Amino acid sequence: MRGLSDSPGARQRHMLGFFVSEEGVRHYDRFRLFSHGDHWDGEILRLVSGQSDTERIAVTGRAGSDELELDLAGQDRPFHQRLLLRAETPDIDAGYIGTLETPTGGEARRSAYVLEEAPAVRLDPSTTHGWGTVTVEPVVQGREVLPIRGPFSAVQTPYSFRTSTGRHVEPTGYGHFINHACEPSCAIAYRSDGRPVLVALRDLPAGAEITFDYTQTEGDLANSFTCLCPAAIHKV
Repeated sequence: MRGLSDSPGARQRHMLGFFVSEEGVRHYDRFRLFSHGDHWDGEILRLVSGQSDTERIAVTGRAGSDELELDLAGQDRPFHQRLLLRAETPDIDAGYIGTLETPTGGEARRSAYVLEEAPAVRLDPSTTHGWGTVTVEPVVQGREVLPIRGPFSAVQTPYSFRTSTGRHVEPTGYGHFINHACEPSCAIAYRSDGRPVLVALRDLPAGAEITFDYTQTEGDLANSFTCLCPAAIHKV
């Protein structure tokens, strides 16, 4: 039988989900979905922060005007989960927020879940470091590519972005996978609320990695690392 993702007129959508397990481990779900009206299907690659292994998960479900109901089924190991999400909330500027439910034989175990959709980008393996955020289609110079979504905090971490007011945003989506480059593809601009936004420094082809120079905004970095970008002279 032909799957929904093979049907004519299916619209492909890229999303990135985030949740923290009961053990305190950060997980990121790389969605590749196909929408067919209010019905969706596709696949997730589940990543654990700081690890290279992935887990494949099949997705089916439905979308309303401001809600998503998605069923997740493990392909590498048997399990079932359910995602119940509602539309964007302004406090963290997410695409959707809700709960991930995992049956445990008794009551379902629930984790808070954030799902980000940024039409200009998707998550792919990076040529310099693990995974990276790349362009879906060509982007012209000066275009806003990606807002850095997540809660504001006074704490700097290895993944946080400094705001125009000196606070930090801890990214819950694609911002977590923005790698440093000494000759970056993007620069940081700021919205009126201080939230950082990545803007293209030059015309970018489809598949170009979205990078920025950490040293231009972060001051003292929260951790040291070896820069593997292709620049002839390295700043870090």
